[in-house]
Amino acid sequence: MSRLVLLSGVAAVAFAAGAAPALAQSKSKFDVTIGGDAFFEAGVTGQDRDSGLRSTEFRNRLRLVITPIAKADNGLEYGGRIRTVTDASRNLVSDRAYIFANGSFGTVSAGQQNGLSDEYAIIAPSDWGTGGVDGDMQAFLGGTGGNLPGTAGNLRTLISGNVASRLTYLTPKFSGFQFGATYQPNSDSQNTDVNRRKTAAPNGLQTGAYSDIFEVGGNYAGAFGDVSLGASLYYSGGTAKSSSTSTATFENLSSTMAGLSVGYGGFKVGGSYAWSGKSGYAKRSNTPTAISREGQNVWTVGGQYTAGAVTVGASYLGAQDAGSLTVAGKNSFQQYVVGAKYVIAPGFSVGGEYNYFKLNSDVAANKDKGNVVLFTTNLTF
Repeated sequence: MSRLVLLSGVAAVAFAAGAAPALAQSKSKFDVTIGGDAFFEAGVTGQDRDSGLRSTEFRNRLRLVITPIAKADNGLEYGGRIRTVTDASRNLVSDRAYIFANGSFGTVSAGQQNGLSDEYAIIAPSDWGTGGVDGDMQAFLGGTGGNLPGTAGNLRTLISGNVASRLTYLTPKFSGFQFGATYQPNSDSQNTDVNRRKTAAPNGLQTGAYSDIFEVGGNYAGAFGDVSLGASLYYSGGTAKSSSTSTATFENLSSTMAGLSVGYGGFKVGGSYAWSGKSGYAKRSNTPTAISREGQNVWTVGGQYTAGAVTVGASYLGAQDAGSLTVAGKNSFQQYVVGAKYVIAPGFSVGGEYNYFKLNSDVAANKDKGNVVLFTTNLTF
């Protein structure tokens, strides 16, 4: 409760300080902008565990972003943003829906949004192919995708990628630095959902079983002659809920993520490391015997080169966890990617990439390795 009071207080004071003089103004006119992005992908997959699976498949997505913005006479900018997308069941859903205010105090946003590190942290350069290690290769792995380390799909702090109702504050940028803090009551509560439960199923600990989650950190971006430098550091914490189906207790959330990038001319190299320890793991089983298991971590490294309309790149991802929240073991994943993108016209590009992956596990039936080739067409408007 103290974290909520502190962050809510800071956000309210900052907002009020910038907004108070604007209250007496007449009704502002909102400018509404509509943008978005779309992709169409074709994938060819060959893997050891491919019984009953096709080798080729298509995938596509279109998102619309609607942003109403108004500006008061005192310079306060305020509005909202919603991003809609059609899900696998062909239902129209939103994965961003929040209101915001910008001023000399910084930026306050409240509503359905991702965490700070998921939005702003630095990872291996990925402006090529379908996004390198942060791209879509894992979507083409069939059943193997469900056996990957949880960190393989979340390269930042452990649950920063979860869409949830959050309250976020960002400082103004100064000397290349910007800092922020965010708070959410529940890791899986969003929009009008109210989730006051203190318990969660054991298999949901890494995504939907924390409460009072916070994330703090910041970024730096600067240039020294022809050299550009970027750095980021974030930490996320929270309280693990108890299990609704067993007597096991679980480790609290404690996840740190750091990233660094360096650019010169058309070259850019960088990487990241995230360590989440035993966050969400069972402290002990139904017996007093403690469980000793592998910690969770993920790291990326890569580089890219841009010359005119062409960008080429390569990257590597390594991730591991215990493979189970309650049983001792180890799960590790490696991914190597090379690819290229060509910009046909502003906002319109094509690309392709080759992925090699290998999944090792203490559960022999989960082991897998193979190749994924992707071709993509991207539209941004």
